[in-house]
Amino acid sequence: MHFFNAYIYMSKSTQNLIIGIGIASILFTVYGIIKGGDFISALSGIAIGAALIGTVLIERNKNKKQE
Repeated sequence: MHFFNAYIYMSKSTQNLIIGIGIASILFTVYGIIKGGDFISALSGIAIGAALIGTVLIERNKNKKQE
């Protein structure tokens, strides 16, 4: 059962793309809230964006430690 310790490699451009999608998700969610959207339903957009950004940052730190 070694699939939990799988080494995930993402190129720098893929990491930047995922971070960009995460930032866009957060920004569009904030824009929706400003335009009068429901804050509770917008939390999912913020959570998805934060999860995408956090995943890439965690993987970058793991890769630096392995080198």
